[in-house]
Amino acid sequence: MKHAPSPARRTAAATLAAAALLGATGCSAINYQATTHQYSASNGIVENVGAADFRHIMLITSGEGEPARLIGTVSNSGGEPLDAGIEVAGQTFSVEVPAGGAVTLEEDEEFIVDEAPAAPGAVVEATLTADGESAESEATIFDGLYEQYRDLVPGGWDESTTEHLEHGEDTYGAGAAHHGEGGGH
Repeated sequence: MKHAPSPARRTAAATLAAAALLGATGCSAINYQATTHQYSASNGIVENVGAADFRHIMLITSGEGEPARLIGTVSNSGGEPLDAGIEVAGQTFSVEVPAGGAVTLEEDEEFIVDEAPAAPGAVVEATLTADGESAESEATIFDGLYEQYRDLVPGGWDESTTEHLEHGEDTYGAGAAHHGEGGGH
C-alpha cells in the first residue's frame, strides 16, 4: 500500500527546495552585477555627438605647461561629410570627416595644444561638436610612460624619465623569497 506524503512533509520539501534555489543565486540576487554594466574600456574620451563618434580622444605631453598632442579617432556614421570640433585647453581644433569615414588625429592631422593645462594623469574639460550639437566630456592627459605613446610626445620622449623604472636582477616578483641570502630559490 502506498502512503501519500503528509502536508507537513510537502511543506518541508517545498521550503527546502526554495532555500536551495535561493542559496544557488548567492548574493547576486540583491547585489549590483558589474558584468551587466556596458562601457567602452578606453584611455580617452568615448562620446557620440550627432553622426560623429569620438573615440580615444586624449592629450599626450611631456609635462604640465609643455606642448601636448591631441590624439584619437573621429568617425562619421552619417551619409554626408561633417565638420567635427574638439575644444580643449582653450584651443579649438576642427576636422572634416568624410561620409562613412574616419580621421585618426595623430596620423591624418597634427593637432598640438600650446600648453598642457595639467600634469599627466589629470583630466581636463573638452567640448566636442558636430552637426550643430555639442557634448561636454573630459580628456585624460598621458605622457610617454606607456611605450605606445612615446612617439607621440611633442618634441620627443626623454628616455631618462623611465630609466629608474627598469627591472634589475632581483626586482621581479615580491616577498622575502626574492631578497637576501639563501632566500628560497
